[in-house]
Amino acid sequence: MRIVIAGAGTLGRRVAAYTREQHDVLVIEQSRTRAKALEEELHVKVLVGDADELSVLLEAGVDRADVFVASTGHDEDNLVASLLAKNEYKVRKVIAAVRNPRNRWLFNRSWGVDVAIDSAEIVTKLIEEEATLADVVTLLDLREGEVTVSSMQINKDHWAAGKTMRELGLPEGCVVAALLHGNQIVMPKPETVVEAGDQLLIIAGPGAECTIREELA
Repeated sequence: MRIVIAGAGTLGRRVAAYTREQHDVLVIEQSRTRAKALEEELHVKVLVGDADELSVLLEAGVDRADVFVASTGHDEDNLVASLLAKNEYKVRKVIAAVRNPRNRWLFNRSWGVDVAIDSAEIVTKLIEEEATLADVVTLLDLREGEVTVSSMQINKDHWAAGKTMRELGLPEGCVVAALLHGNQIVMPKPETVVEAGDQLLIIAGPGAECTIREELA
């Protein structure tokens, strides 16, 4: 696949690091210093420029990209870059990082976003477990509709601590795709017990509101 990544921060660097061996990867970064460091570290192609500008996206080859990842540190930049990638250059899969959870409602297909990720930590941990971007895309099953990814931390005082996945009571259209237990990624089963400190990776289908109810019925 041809992958274009906007932003050479933690998420952008990790995606580039774990996809460069099998895919054609290019990173867009505004900071010349950061761009140079990334080139020297990973030996990937880096274009210095603003991913919110059509000319920069075109120079980066977004019109030929299979996947575009908007991973800058600013939600407004990620939204604009996603919209341009999808609407102007018809990129098949657009993934955008949401830095401020309050802005998550904006990250949808109307802004060109196929997948909104509101926790860079989730993607980082998936990648650290040797998952490639292709694996992530396959996991999310992005062929149709809007898909969003969110995470939920279960602290020791949360009622869900000690309960099984079956008891969580997620609404229809919501799936817990993975449970992060320390440094381990667990594929949950109905009988899997959620422990204090665990983090849930929740995938929501089109229009689904994925929240765990406050307490057992």
